[in-house]
Amino acid sequence: MEREKDYWYNSANVITNLIIITILFIMICSQSFAANGDNSFKLITSMINHNITYVLILIYFVLLKFKIGKKYFNYLNLFLLVLYLISTITSLLTLFQSFTLSTVFDFIINFVFLVYFSHTMFRDTSYWKEYRLGDSPFNEFDNDWYFYVVVILGVLSLCINLISVAEIKGVILAILDCIYVVLFGRYVYLYRDYLDSHKISINNSGNFDEIKDNIKESINKVNDIIVDTTDKIVDDTKEISKKLNDNNEKDKKDSKNNKKKGDNK
Repeated sequence: MEREKDYWYNSANVITNLIIITILFIMICSQSFAANGDNSFKLITSMINHNITYVLILIYFVLLKFKIGKKYFNYLNLFLLVLYLISTITSLLTLFQSFTLSTVFDFIINFVFLVYFSHTMFRDTSYWKEYRLGDSPFNEFDNDWYFYVVVILGVLSLCINLISVAEIKGVILAILDCIYVVLFGRYVYLYRDYLDSHKISINNSGNFDEIKDNIKESINKVNDIIVDTTDKIVDDTKEISKKLNDNNEKDKKDSKNNKKKGDNK
């Protein structure tokens, strides 16, 4: 069945506007909770320091509203990809330092966004063919799958954050973060849907089966090496044991012969 295009959630312009509004609310709310009477200069400095990621994402979406953003759309996507790569690495390091459900979901969400964004926004660029992204195993997952995963992860992360927070400000920020995750996922979903409808780089073959076969082959090789090594160790052990037994038998015979010679004397 053909997807209806007249709903607000199927409009890239509406989704982009909602993302901008949501980010502004996140920045304003987080800083209003932390302001505590600071002057304007300190408030702006604090906002930049604590919300640098959201500030950069906001710049990305605001630029898309102007001709310069549409002209350098691919470069902006590359910029956002690098930003999410940094966020993914940072969340991974945070996961090692503090292993909690919240840090686990933060890393998974950033990683899924990194994969989803890179395998969508670069399909209409030279990078797609140059780096052979069409052969990436992540192409085996379709657009709906990615979006549903993003929504589920966002809701689960919201539930975890709501359990851990004790103040109303934490609840508000957790809800806003969840809304941003879902809206950003929808933004990528709509662009991927646009590429699919226009038949742009749609002939992509994931290679999960090839990777699985390579892993299986590697495991089999390791197993063969382990078996061969084990058999060799067993054979060597048997040989050593046989030599020890032969030496013991020889020692016993020599001891008996020496005893008989002593008795004869």
